[in-house]
Amino acid sequence: ASGRDALVPIILDGENAWEYYPANGRPFLCELYRRISDDPGMTAATVSEALSRIPPDTLTHIFPGSWINANFDIWIGAAEDNVAWEYLLAARQAYDRVLASPQGTALSPASRDLALEELLIAEGSDWCWWYGPEHGSENRPEFDKLFRDHLANVYRALGLAPPEELSRPILRLPVIEYHEPPSGPVRPIIDGEITSFFEWLGAGVYRTDGRSGAMHGFTRTVRELQYGRDASNLYLRLDFEPAAASKLPGMEVRINVDSISVKIQLEEGRAVVAEPGPVQAAFRTVLELLIPHASLGAERGCGCKIQISLWRDDLPMDSLPAQGWLECSAPEPSDWMG
Repeated sequence: ASGRDALVPIILDGENAWEYYPANGRPFLCELYRRISDDPGMTAATVSEALSRIPPDTLTHIFPGSWINANFDIWIGAAEDNVAWEYLLAARQAYDRVLASPQGTALSPASRDLALEELLIAEGSDWCWWYGPEHGSENRPEFDKLFRDHLANVYRALGLAPPEELSRPILRLPVIEYHEPPSGPVRPIIDGEITSFFEWLGAGVYRTDGRSGAMHGFTRTVRELQYGRDASNLYLRLDFEPAAASKLPGMEVRINVDSISVKIQLEEGRAVVAEPGPVQAAFRTVLELLIPHASLGAERGCGCKIQISLWRDDLPMDSLPAQGWLECSAPEPSDWMG
């Protein structure tokens, strides 16, 4: 009514609709733009061309919603969606905090640009499209890992260690697990070798079936965990997949036992504990650890909770268990070695 020119955006989805049109929508789009070009009252223009011709105006209201049911149900509300948004928020807050600090001032322009680029990638809507119950795909585990890798890259570019939770899938896909509790005490030799069949006899065993759905498109590094105790120590043994053997040197193993965290660097034929102390570790064909009960504050006969993750260059490679903590029981106190 005012006689002013108006910009009418035509924003078309790049993929989903066109499979329902003849020739993937090409004839339709050609006819649409031909009619626009032939109409004397309309001019086809790119966004940049339109912005250069029409003065900007103030919008007093934007209706929140999406092209699916005019709401955000696809992207929010489900447990997986909520976790993804929490991880993204934490990365954004870390980015803002570092850039406002002297640490941010000391970052190189390339590092600042990389942190922002990785953050913007993680803020894309495609990630939460695949979280939650609405959509299914065999590639969801790959999308999940890519999302967590981009978030980890934000921290890496900022000079921070990525949070431990980024090593574990956000997806809650079923995992076939085998968990046999300990049947008696153990006292293995910490040498990184399976010295004899009997040294781990009685240990608890935990492993997952790599053929289960959560493992699709993902190569496991850890084959199984064995754990056990004697009167003084907790013992852990990680067995690795044979196909991963050549990739193990250079990896970092992070082990959480209750409130205690241990970082171990795997090198050729040996394991290096990040903070020297009472923890003993050895790596050759397997990784073996000794953690004194005194370090854990554990009492005789009490169980513990364990999380294990593997990292390379601060990017998550594998985790055990895939979600949550592994609840590890202990033999009855009467069975413990004195």
